[in-house]
Amino acid sequence: MFMHQLLKRALAILIIFVITGCGIVSLGYNRLPFLAILELDSIFDLNDEQSKLVRTELDSWLQWHRKNHLPQYVTKLEQWQILVLQDLTPAQFCKEVEVSIVLINEAVEQFIPALIPIAKTLSSAQIENWNNYQIKKDKEFLERFGPGTKGEIINQERLKKAISRAEMFYGTLTTDQKEQLAKRLEKSVFNAEQVLPERKRRHADAVNAAILIQKGAEPSQTLKKVWDNSQQSPNPSYAQYSKQMLQDGCAQLSELHNNTNSDQRLNAAQKLKGYADDFQSLIKP
Repeated sequence: MFMHQLLKRALAILIIFVITGCGIVSLGYNRLPFLAILELDSIFDLNDEQSKLVRTELDSWLQWHRKNHLPQYVTKLEQWQILVLQDLTPAQFCKEVEVSIVLINEAVEQFIPALIPIAKTLSSAQIENWNNYQIKKDKEFLERFGPGTKGEIINQERLKKAISRAEMFYGTLTTDQKEQLAKRLEKSVFNAEQVLPERKRRHADAVNAAILIQKGAEPSQTLKKVWDNSQQSPNPSYAQYSKQMLQDGCAQLSELHNNTNSDQRLNAAQKLKGYADDFQSLIKP
C-alpha cells in the first residue's frame, strides 16, 4: 500500500482542511509539505537526508498544485453551489466523483517524485516500521468499521461518521433524517472484512515495489503501477466490489441530499462558497 497509503493520506490532509471550515484552509494548505513530512515520518521514521529530499519535492508539488489545480477547484465548487440547491440523481453524484478521480490521478503523477527518495533508500528497519504501522492501521480499521456488535445491524462508528460528514455541509440533521441515514447504511454493500485482504494486498504490492526499485527498477513507473493497482485492483472480485461500492455510495449520497430541506441545502451552498473563496485566495501565494 505504498503509493495508495501515502498518497491517500497526503491528499487527505488537504481534504481535512477543506471540510473543517473556511479560514483553516488558508493556514493548512501552505503547510501541506510540512504536514506530509510528519505523516511520512510516522510511517517510516525518516532520516534527515530522506526528509530533506522529500521536502524539496513536496515544495515543488505544492507549487504545481497551486497553479494547476486550485483554479479547477474554484470552478468546480462554484458549479456545486448551484447543483446542491436542487435534487440530484445517483448518476449526477457519480459524474462529479469521476471528475474528482481525474484530478486525484493528475495530482498523484506529480506527487510520485516525492516518494522516490524514500523508495530508493528504505532500510530494513524502516520497512519493519512500515509493516508494523500497517498492522496497526488494519486493526484500527476493523475495530472502527467491522461488523456491529451486540446484535447491531450496522457499525455505529460508520453511522456516527456519516452523520458528522453530512452535518458539516447541511447543518444539524433532524431525527428523521438520521434514522433514514441509518436505514440506508443497513443496505450498504460495504464490508470491512472484504476490504481487509485488499488492504493487505496493496501493502504487499507497495513493499515489493520499493524492493524492486532498490534492485534497479525504474522508480516512477514502478510506483505508478502500485497506484494504478490500488485504483483498479488486479483481483477481479474486488474490482467488481469497488464498482458496486461506488454505485452504492452515489445512491446513498443522492438519497441523503434529496431528503434535505431548502435551508439545509442553502447552508451547504454557503459552505461550498466559503471553500471556493478560500481556494481563490490561495491561487496567488
